[in-house]
This record gives sequence, structure tokens and C-alpha cells, in this order.
Amino acid sequence: MEEEVNVVLSLEEIAEKVVGFLEEDDRESAAELLSPLSDSEINETLKHIPVEKRADALLVLDRDRAVDLIRNIDDDPEGHFMRELTGAEDSRIVHELYGKDDRNAVVDLPPFVVQKLLARGVGDASNIIEDSMEYLMETKQLALLKSILIELNPVDIAGILDDFKEDDLLRIYRLLPKDMATDVFVYLPQEVSQHLLTRMSQAEAAAVIDDIYADDAADLLDEMPSMVVKQLLAKSKPETRAAVNHLLQYKEDSAGSIMTVEFVDLKETYTVAQAIDTIRKTGIDKETINNCFVLDAQRKLLGMVTLRKLLLSNPSDKVGDLMEENVILVRTFTDQEEVARLFKKYDFTSMPVCDSENRLVGIVTADDIMDIIQEEAEEDFSKMAAMAPIEDTYLKTSVWKHSRGRILWLLFLMISATFTGMVITGFQDQLSSFLVSFIPLLMGTAGNCGSQASTTVIRALALDQIKPKDFIKVSLKEGRIALICSSVLAVVNMVRVILMYVWTMGSAIILVGVVLGISLILICLIAQTLGALLPLLAKKIKVDPALMAAPVISTIMDTVAVLTYCLIILAFSPLLADSVKGITDAATAITAIFSAVG
Repeated sequence: MEEEVNVVLSLEEIAEKVVGFLEEDDRESAAELLSPLSDSEINETLKHIPVEKRADALLVLDRDRAVDLIRNIDDDPEGHFMRELTGAEDSRIVHELYGKDDRNAVVDLPPFVVQKLLARGVGDASNIIEDSMEYLMETKQLALLKSILIELNPVDIAGILDDFKEDDLLRIYRLLPKDMATDVFVYLPQEVSQHLLTRMSQAEAAAVIDDIYADDAADLLDEMPSMVVKQLLAKSKPETRAAVNHLLQYKEDSAGSIMTVEFVDLKETYTVAQAIDTIRKTGIDKETINNCFVLDAQRKLLGMVTLRKLLLSNPSDKVGDLMEENVILVRTFTDQEEVARLFKKYDFTSMPVCDSENRLVGIVTADDIMDIIQEEAEEDFSKMAAMAPIEDTYLKTSVWKHSRGRILWLLFLMISATFTGMVITGFQDQLSSFLVSFIPLLMGTAGNCGSQASTTVIRALALDQIKPKDFIKVSLKEGRIALICSSVLAVVNMVRVILMYVWTMGSAIILVGVVLGISLILICLIAQTLGALLPLLAKKIKVDPALMAAPVISTIMDTVAVLTYCLIILAFSPLLADSVKGITDAATAITAIFSAVG
């Protein structure tokens, strides 16, 4: 026993000295301490070194020894010195030990390190690992590739498959055990899973459809040619065929289209013991068993009871006495965005979907809602940037689709901007060249104010913080905000204009500063009020508020800003006539001087 303690203590002392050398940047001395030790002793020593210094300690060893050290203690992952390292440190080790010419990283690294790097995508490490997997495929080392894949998370395997060549996808997919293959298939990008289905035999593809959940199968088949769908469903089990056809009948983006039909249903007459026995027998094929739904003989929803409540109740208690009767539900036609809002509001993990007669036809689960939230966010982001949403990833979307999604909006905004030119042309007699020079400032400020207001209101609408009926409250609030902001802008701009031109143009510039200040205040008031009210109006008439975002508001406000400025100049024209002439003459003289100097 004493010998074991002495060994540990001596390794602890070595670890302390290595840390000291690393702090002094003496890597050579640190390497001399570690190199004579066996792999297991180095592993134990590194575990005594603080996590933030552990990667530095490993990398003082020569490359071959470091790689052997990582590889040879793979049998004990819990005792591995890399277990506690952050993703960034793991990435640094991989980056320094492996490169493009060395494609054995995935073979040498413990599976938990590979998993961590793939999941976090830190630095170049994930690329090095994926390259080494491709190398195993190129060199036909399929058994080795399979042994690595089965240690990884299905989500990460799906991400890896997405990067392989199409010709290799099916071969790699077939390497996976059946249960894992099904899990991986669900996480594959839709175009990859569709490609796999078309490459499989009909019987094999039908088996995949049978194994995945009905809602996932419906989403997958919904985008495939109808002839292919009919062939696949013809080979599927009758219950799968019925479930998928049932889901495909619902309108896109509705609760019915995103729900799953695999849920646990109980009778109110069941005892707790009978209910738990039912869950044990049927739960393996259900998407979730946390919430169980109580139905009558006509499958009408009576209530809901959680698995937690069942487990904590007396076995003889009746389900009808335990269930929650006031269940929050949605209808099959409810918009998916509304479903997502209810999930967020009530922190649900699943929600029942009923038809018009209150029959439970499916449930929506949290994983589906996460996809919906991302989809809606991406759609709103595109609309706020005045682009049509794209369904695929950026790189996988063709140049033509990108262009088609942008050109219509660009054309609309360009044609809308002609109104600004028309206003300027209509007031050209009242506008001197000096006064015209301030138009870009006013247009830019108007667009910025309107964009800020519209973005704030669109976000509040999305989070259900305000409703269209709050338009008076919103307009008054934005009006007060606009008064504060515009007053500051007006004063600062007046001071700027006066300081820039008073030395050459005299007191006449003060009147111009006043005109600009009044223009700024009115323009900001209009911009922020319109920026707030247009999204509310869009919501009221059932149009996506995201359409009233920065590009649209900016284009509208360009015209409004110029029109407002021109009307104010017109109002002050008797006072401005002589002043502007003097200012214009002075500006022309200054320009001539600079031209002569140039």
C-alpha cells in the first residue's frame, strides 16, 4: 500500500514541476521529465496537471510519442487524461498532431474526443476528423470505419454522411446496425434521406419508412414524386400507410402537418397499475411517454396525466381521478407559429392536437417545435432583409434560386424609390444646391429611425408582447421616443452646421440650421410612428409583419423625408430666399477656390 502511495506522490511531484517549467516556458525541461515515464504513468501525471495546462504538457512530447499516448490508453476512457479537456483544447491537440497529409486522426483519437469535436465543430479539428473518415472510405477500410461510427452519436453520424459523396452514402449507411441506422436516418438532411431512399431497393426503403415515426415519414414523402411515394407506401405496413396518408392530408404549416400519431392513450377507468402496464407494453413505439392522454370510447380527449404523477401515485388510484381535465390543446388547422407560441408560453414538452369534434388525432412534440421555431426565424430573417426565404442551406442552393429570391424585392424597392426622385423634381425651384446637399442626411436618418422602430415592434409581436389592438399605446410610446431622439439629433446637427458654415456665411446659416432641426424632428416622428404602425397593420390584415422591416421602411421613408423637407422649406421660403442665395454664392466661391488650388 505504501508503494502505491509513493508512486502517486512522485507523479504528483512530477506534475508540479512540469507546470512550473511550462509557466517559465521551458518546454525542453518539461519534456525531459515526462519522456522517461510509461504511457500509463504519463496519463496519471497529466491528470494531476490543471486542465488549462494539460494540452501544453502533452504537446511538449515529440509527435509520435504523443500520438501513441493518446491511442494506447483508449481502453479506459474514464481514466483518460483528455476526458476533462475543453473542446478548444482538444481541437488544438488535433490541429498540432494531425494535418491534411496525415489522415489517421479518427483512428487514433478516443471516441469521446471525436464525438466532442464533431458536436462542437471547434476549429479545424472536425474537418480533420471528417477528412480521415473519408480516407477510410477511399481506402476501403470499412470495418474500421464501422467500428468508429457505432461509437458516435446518430446526429453527428448524420452530419458526417451529409459531407460524403453521393455514391458512398448508401454503402456507409448499410454499415450501421439497424437500430442506429434508423436513428441516423431521421437526422439526415431531407435531400440526403431522399437520395438514400431512391438508391435503396423498394423493400429496403419501405422498411425504413416503417421504422421511423409517422410524422418524420410524412415530412420526407411530402417532398418526393407522387409515383415514388405510392410505390414506397405500397410496400409499407398497413398501419404505416394509414398514418402517413392521414398526416399528408393536412394543410402545410398547420398543427396537423407537424403532429405525430404515436402517443400513449389511456382510459379513465384504468388504475395506475393498469396504466403503467399499458405504457410498458406500447410505449416503445411512441414518440414520447411523459404525457399520457385520457380518451373515451369515441377517442374524445378527456384529460391528461403525466408519467411522473402515475409513478408517484398509489397503484390502485384511478386515472380519471388523477388526470388534468383543463387541457390546453390546438386544432389540426392551427398555424404552426401559433403552436410554437403556446409551447413557449406554457413550457410544454408535448401538446394534443384535436379535430373539430374534439377527437385526439395526434400530438406535437418539443423536437418538432424546435424545427418550427428555426424555420420561422429563418423565414422572418429573409423577409426582414427583403428576400424570399430559401429552403435549403446556403451552399446547396443554386445561384439561380438565390437570385430569384432577391431580384423581385430589389425591383420593387427600386421602382418605389422613383417616387423620391419625383418629389425632388417637383420642388426643384424651391431647392438650392446648398439645401439639396442635406437630403442624404435626412433620408439616412429617416430610414434608420424607421428601421429601429419596425425591428423593435416586429420582435415584440413575435414574442407576443404586443397585439394589433395596442396600436395607440405603441404609437404614443414611439412618438415620445422619437421626440427625445430627434431633439438630440436636431440640436447636434444645428451646432454642426453653424460651426461648419458660420465663418464664411454669417448669421444666415442659423435659419438653415433651424429648418434642418425642424425637419429632423418631424421626419423622425413620422419615421418611428410608421415603423411601429406598419408591422401592426400587417399583423391585423394577416400579413407577416416581417415584411415591414428595414428595406421597405427605408424606401418609404426616403420619399416621406424628402417630401417633409421640401414642404418645410416651402413654408420658410420667404425667409430663406435671400439667405440661401447668399449661402449658395458663398458655397460656389469656396468651391471655385478649392478647384483653383487643386
